[in-house]
Amino acid sequence: MRNGFASPSRHLLPVALLTLAVIYGGLRWGIPWLSVVVGVSQTPAPVPGFALAVYMTCAVVGVLVYASSENERWDLFLAPLVRLFVIPSSGPGRSQIFLLGLLPILVGWIAWARIMPRTGTPTVLRVQHPALPARYAVMENPYSDVSAAERVALEGEGLVLYQKNCRPCHGVLGDGNGPLARGQRLQPIDFTDPGTIGTVVESHPFWRIREGGPGLPAIATPWNSAMPPWGDELSEEEIWRIIMAEYRLSGTEPRRPEGLD
Repeated sequence: MRNGFASPSRHLLPVALLTLAVIYGGLRWGIPWLSVVVGVSQTPAPVPGFALAVYMTCAVVGVLVYASSENERWDLFLAPLVRLFVIPSSGPGRSQIFLLGLLPILVGWIAWARIMPRTGTPTVLRVQHPALPARYAVMENPYSDVSAAERVALEGEGLVLYQKNCRPCHGVLGDGNGPLARGQRLQPIDFTDPGTIGTVVESHPFWRIREGGPGLPAIATPWNSAMPPWGDELSEEEIWRIIMAEYRLSGTEPRRPEGLD
């Protein structure tokens, strides 16, 4: 005891390294799996690399500040490094030769592991278009049999609804270049791309508009979708009119279900 406090531990450096390892493990693997346990995410949500580097830097600085707050503690903290790197006049011991020879090998292995290109089979198959739920697969556009004049009028109403609700993200022309698209990591879909709504049946965009990204199935997550659900904001009739307007903007027709001429 010294001045009423316990003397610094002789194993201060190993304890500090173990503490940093525990902190790193908690950030690297603990928090991502905790998000699954508490139900926040269906898959582990990793801590961003930048945030991980900031947290670990703070942890290292905290350890160094604590170790250097007293001369005796700092000497004990550095003692293992002094014994390793300061070679006595009688020459290095076997343990020093082994550890000093191991260090460049360890540094080289870490560098190789970081720059070595990695290839591997994805854990899940990614799909361009998620499977349409059965209850939506049987739905049909109630305006599919209207006259040409009525269709033009409905498309006009749909365009008004589209400009009011969809334009900020999908753009005036439906090309995904709306004013809010620039600030999104997940870019809105480009309806003018022939590989988008022109490849699905008409009830598919109805499902996507009504349930949005939260309504996507769990399989093959994470989906690249920031689409909000519009089921509480728009009626079914309004959604169908918007869909008609989207196909008009894209210059495409919906894919006909299999088995139909």
